[in-house]
Amino acid sequence: MEEHTTSTIDMNNLRRVTSMIQNYSVSCPEKPDKRYLFQIKVYWLSIVTLLSVLVTFVFCVLWTILFKLDDATSTHCGYRVKNYLPTISTAVGNYPVQRFIWTLVIIAHSPIRFIVVGIYYQYYTNIIKPSLHWCVVLLRFLSTIEVCSLVVLSIFTSSDYYSIHEKSFVTFICASELNMVISSILLKKGRITRTLMTKLEVRSLKYKIFFTLFNMISFAIAGYCFLRHNAYCESGVYTFFALFEYLVVLSNMTFHLTAVWDLAGVSLVVDDNLNLTYR
Repeated sequence: MEEHTTSTIDMNNLRRVTSMIQNYSVSCPEKPDKRYLFQIKVYWLSIVTLLSVLVTFVFCVLWTILFKLDDATSTHCGYRVKNYLPTISTAVGNYPVQRFIWTLVIIAHSPIRFIVVGIYYQYYTNIIKPSLHWCVVLLRFLSTIEVCSLVVLSIFTSSDYYSIHEKSFVTFICASELNMVISSILLKKGRITRTLMTKLEVRSLKYKIFFTLFNMISFAIAGYCFLRHNAYCESGVYTFFALFEYLVVLSNMTFHLTAVWDLAGVSLVVDDNLNLTYR
């Protein structure tokens, strides 16, 4: 009888220990597998990329104003017409220091721009009506052309390769304007009915529309000032042309910066096999 009692106690102890081990195993989380080597939010990637271009742009303009103003603002009108601001092409392409820094930054930031174009393609595909998918493909094409033409016009400056620079600039303007207009309309009117806009997407669309209109108005005024300066050589008109040209570029940058709201939850990931993906 005593031996049977002892066996029962031992069995109960064994069950108790087994239960404790099982409970411990369940409650202790396993060490997660390392699935990627590198991860960065597209939010920060967009900010750093566009800030690098903005800082470079401001540096080139200020450096030219401080040290090369008279030469940079001389036109066919001669020195009888005083100007106070250089054009962007002159500020970033006519002088060795500015040209080197600007070209380096533009080339360096382009791969990231192409990555964001690919992410945006998937973003639009998920929220835009299937019947308008051709517009999504068109946006991807325009965005790619915009980046490529920016690289070309930065490498081939107006002072050395005017013809190539001019054609690249026209291509850049056409692609960027169409990109801004189509994406704004598509996000406003082309969304799938069942998809609801988040607060960040609502804010992004509002700024997209504002900076699209601002960009188009600034471009129209810049074009008018350019033609008027060439025709009449009036004092100050060339300065206004340069100023509104700056606003065209800055509004384009700000438009693209709305990616921080559209793609707020997206991360760029490099996995163990060095594959570049996003999630």
